[in-house]
Amino acid sequence: MLVSYTLLVTAFFIGFFNRFAPATFAAPIGESLGLDAAALGGLAAAHFWVYTLMQVPAGVVIDRFGIRAPAMIGTLLTGVGALILSASGNYALALTGPCLVGLGMSLVFVAMMKNNAIWFDGRRFGMVTGVTLLIGTLGSLVSEAPARLLLELTDWRTVFQWLGLVTVAAALLILLFWRPPPMSDALRRRAMGMRRDSPHRGLWLDVIGSRQLWLILLAISGTNGTFYAFAGLWGTQLLSDGYGLSGASASWILTLALLPYGFGSLLFGQLSDGMRARKCFIWLSSLCNVAAWFWLLFAPGGGFTSGLVCFLALGLSSGAQVAVSFAAVKESVHAELAGSAIAFVNMGVFLVTAIVQTAYGWLLVLGADVSAAAYQTALWLPAGLSLVGFVAALRVRETYSFASA
Repeated sequence: MLVSYTLLVTAFFIGFFNRFAPATFAAPIGESLGLDAAALGGLAAAHFWVYTLMQVPAGVVIDRFGIRAPAMIGTLLTGVGALILSASGNYALALTGPCLVGLGMSLVFVAMMKNNAIWFDGRRFGMVTGVTLLIGTLGSLVSEAPARLLLELTDWRTVFQWLGLVTVAAALLILLFWRPPPMSDALRRRAMGMRRDSPHRGLWLDVIGSRQLWLILLAISGTNGTFYAFAGLWGTQLLSDGYGLSGASASWILTLALLPYGFGSLLFGQLSDGMRARKCFIWLSSLCNVAAWFWLLFAPGGGFTSGLVCFLALGLSSGAQVAVSFAAVKESVHAELAGSAIAFVNMGVFLVTAIVQTAYGWLLVLGADVSAAAYQTALWLPAGLSLVGFVAALRVRETYSFASA
């Protein structure tokens, strides 16, 4: 079990590095390919657009064909995407790289979460999801300040070339060594019972028709979708060009913000399991997220301390909510639809990320020049989306009582 989990979570780690790398590598990539802010936003968002579009198909594939083959193919596509980006000489070819990474990571994510949903019961699922997201967050941490240090030793193309080679090797290891963890008799009987009880098994239309899943989707999109958009691209530019911080200070703020995201997902996943509650964690996290965005929007001045506190709050609220939300998703559907349901909700997160990364870039270039005021005014976009998520979070129903013991 340990080898199999390690292989999948390694691919998950690499995917998070790819997801947040544009925040660090945007400047050198933009200079190398001659891209403006709108084009950079489109390049970073390409990963999220494809990832979003593939979430439901990925869930159906995983539910239908299992975990091993889709996870291997997804990891391989991720590696090939990094290699293509490293060799790109123009914008069109560069776009192909993130698109392949988004396609591959959609399979890896659903495979990882379905693996956890099948083999861990409701009392431990929040904790296991938290551990998984913490490991993934370490990948995003490496893509921030540590990756900036790498740029002082080598260029961005070399970094992505080695990343691609390592990812391809990980895909081969998954093919050769991944095995499903053992299933207890109790878990097997429960899964079989749910399968008999579900008259429309495998139909993701059942997932899309669930009001509960839509509410969770909106809630987690308002927190994680907006946070990903800035931790993965615009946060560095907002803090440096919008609030006058140095590039190094902005990079360290984003790096530190990812720490409460990772550890918060683990801590609050465990607390949610222990307190036997989901809803209160979901809406309180949304409230904290709204407060942080509106502080960034309306607070006078800026500075390192203000930026750090706000992004720490954004990271903590997003991390605290994500593990609990996925646990609530698992508890809201039949076990056999867990992959599709998780993929559907996750789709909302990355749809919002793609929209914000693209639209924020457009908002910046609407005027004659990209000014500090433009960076701040455009914050109405993530703040408004976060507020919508909070309203939806208030209407999510409690699910822990439906979790299997």
